[in-house]
Amino acid sequence: MDMNKYVGSKIKEYRKKIKMNQTELGKKLGVNQNTISGYENGEWEVSYENLHKLASLFDIKINDFFPPTTEKTELQRALELDGGKDLTSSDINLLNQILNKALTMEGNERKRLLESISIAADVIKKNKD
Repeated sequence: MDMNKYVGSKIKEYRKKIKMNQTELGKKLGVNQNTISGYENGEWEVSYENLHKLASLFDIKINDFFPPTTEKTELQRALELDGGKDLTSSDINLLNQILNKALTMEGNERKRLLESISIAADVIKKNKD
């Protein structure tokens, strides 16, 4: 996993949640818009100082920028969702990949992905009934 891209996708996600553009975030952080773009695209590594500032601006913990540190955490989450239906580690990996991809998308692209997943779930439900 490319950590710069992951952290960048989280910065973008949290920035959009507070309805701020890259230029506005850059001013609050003391950097220009190109730097924010570089962070969000995973082209540049965010310094610890700027991660701390971002966490404070977004009102989150620094850990929220990073993926879970143990497989057990991801596995526990998946098992809670699974409800004893025997998800395999491949199933969990696929769900995690879909989630991470959705988090890096925006606007209509994300909407189309989620609509496609919703349609697939509806088809599966109708076939079960």
